Amino acid sequence: MRILVLALALVLASCSETPRQQAQSSQPAKTYELTGEVVSMDAPTQVLTIRHEEIKGWMEAMTMGFPVKEKAEFEKLKPGQKIKASVIVQGDEFHLEKISVLP
Repeated sequence: MRILVLALALVLASCSETPRQQAQSSQPAKTYELTGEVVSMDAPTQVLTIRHEEIKGWMEAMTMGFPVKEKAEFEKLKPGQKIKASVIVQGDEFHLEKISVLP
């Protein structure tokens, strides 16, 4: 019995992705352009709340949170700044990249 439990534990440990993660990563990533204004920033989660214009092909204009993967990109921003960025969408997951501050 102990060997069966150990074997099962090893099999489960070797499964690095959940079925949802596998489905997400197998979908091709799409890139959309975002233009908007930083409303607020949550440093612990690296999420920007942005009031954005329509993101053509993906979403109407609204205010919502966007995760930023790169800490350096997040830290260069502050509320009130107008930005342009790429939104990378893969399945239900999305984040911002290539963020630039507009004049």
